[in-house]
Amino acid sequence: MEGLFKENICSIITTSSSTSGSAFLWQIITSLWPWHWLWITLALVVWVVFELKTRNGTAHYNSENGFSPTFNRFVGSGTYLGLQTLLFLIFKLIIGEGVYCMAWPYAVHATVFMSTGLLLHLLGFWPYLKEPRRRRRRKKY
Repeated sequence: MEGLFKENICSIITTSSSTSGSAFLWQIITSLWPWHWLWITLALVVWVVFELKTRNGTAHYNSENGFSPTFNRFVGSGTYLGLQTLLFLIFKLIIGEGVYCMAWPYAVHATVFMSTGLLLHLLGFWPYLKEPRRRRRRKKY
């Protein structure tokens, strides 16, 4: 009975699966907020323009790269979502639609997480891979 239920759920999930990361994101936005997707897009554009205009300014607290910490989290989570979607699309091409119903090990998520930090560092968005002012344990003698 449990296998049958899982197969039904997986068939429902994979029937409406999108073929690209942006299509998947817009599918979520338009299903959760069907009449507000235009306002969400407009709000995101205004926020990005505001962050670019006030970079290294005094309008908000600036991180090392000149953007606000909230904007850095937004870019990081968006990059993580994009890389995770890209990975699943690659697996979907190799394995097929059933990839969304498989249990994935945490190593895949850790790889995507580290790739996100490395990519944003190489692009110059995040200046440091490690926090430079992080407290370190003092050695006891």
